[in-house]
Amino acid sequence: MKRILTPAVITTGILIVLLMTTCEYDIRPPCTGKTLISYVTTTEATVESQIIWDGGANVKELGFCWNTSGHPTKADFYLEAEEVTEIFSVRLKELSEGSKYYVRSYAINRVGTYYSEVEVFTTQTNKLPSVNTPRVTFVSHITVELSGGGITDNTYDIFSKGICWSTSRSPTIDDPKVDLGSGFGWLSCRIEGLTPGTVYYLRAYATNVLGIAYGGNRVIRTFDGYITDYEGHVYSTVRLGNQEWMTRNLQTIYFSNSDKIKTTYPPTLNTEQEDKPVYQWMHNGYGGFQTQDPSGRLYTWYAVADSRNLCPTGWHVPSIDEWNELLNHLGGDTLTTRDFTWCNNYHWDSPSNTSATEGSFHAQLVGFRDVTGEFHHASRYGTYWWSATEVSSANGYAIHCGKDDFDRINQTNRNKKSGFTVRCVKD
Repeated sequence: MKRILTPAVITTGILIVLLMTTCEYDIRPPCTGKTLISYVTTTEATVESQIIWDGGANVKELGFCWNTSGHPTKADFYLEAEEVTEIFSVRLKELSEGSKYYVRSYAINRVGTYYSEVEVFTTQTNKLPSVNTPRVTFVSHITVELSGGGITDNTYDIFSKGICWSTSRSPTIDDPKVDLGSGFGWLSCRIEGLTPGTVYYLRAYATNVLGIAYGGNRVIRTFDGYITDYEGHVYSTVRLGNQEWMTRNLQTIYFSNSDKIKTTYPPTLNTEQEDKPVYQWMHNGYGGFQTQDPSGRLYTWYAVADSRNLCPTGWHVPSIDEWNELLNHLGGDTLTTRDFTWCNNYHWDSPSNTSATEGSFHAQLVGFRDVTGEFHHASRYGTYWWSATEVSSANGYAIHCGKDDFDRINQTNRNKKSGFTVRCVKD
């Protein structure tokens, strides 16, 4: 007997089909969280993630895919998790040493595949760490400060790192040291309790499971003594070769016999027509007789050559020969502004640098004043130091240090009425 479908039955069937279709439309691909990376070695790494949402359907497969070029998919390397659980992880193996990898999790349900955001890691290298010894930023009679060095290679975990020092080349961790803890990072520190007037070699170190590695040697000399000028300004001194020098520029406005050194009003007064002017100025031209100026003051050559002595008793303005003796000690013809200036003139100890045994001259670049009264800034012209040696009735010898790191230090001659800095040397 033929069954006749009533309108009610037809309507019910249509509703069931529509409901099933609507439920299928509500299903989406699943979603996973951030990929976490841990326990990275030279050839392996552990990756972990979790299911955030199943998309409204059972998750059939979970895992991770990776490559070395970015945006990995299952068309690249991939590894399926052993179980479909809320938190899932795998151990990636047979990776290349010291290589960068891109990795992300994936999840699949019957609607589609979801990929998480890409994460990046680098496998370790099977070697000792590479260590950069930081630059020296401060020296006094008993103190040295270093800043900026670090460990450059991605290697095994760093167990310890720090700075060691000695009065002999190539100090080790058996010598005095500052331990800066474990892990990667900067190697900045302050070392105190050193001996005045002593050459020290300093270098960074770092240890991992393979052993200990050292950076290059920095070479410094702690300051030797102090001198005081007529006004009471105190200057540290340092012995460089067979000479002892001030470590900063002269800033007095008095000769050593107590006579005051004149200045001009205004500071920019043209002195071209004056005969043998004996003057001093602040390096930027302002402040009159203000004396607290760590950059020193500017003097005419006639003040330098005055018999009343510009330098403290027992000290004098160096001749050009004395200047050249210093320059030869610090590096000779290869000496540059970078070698000579504050914070940069602490030499590396190397076979190519045997003539420069220590730094500590501490050149401050402060510009100069020309005879027309114009003050020239160090950022454009560097600076000049007078020598006591005369070239002619109009000119005297000076040492010029340029503004750029690799400008050569050179001997020059300039108008005696110019305002240059002065550095004193011991008699």
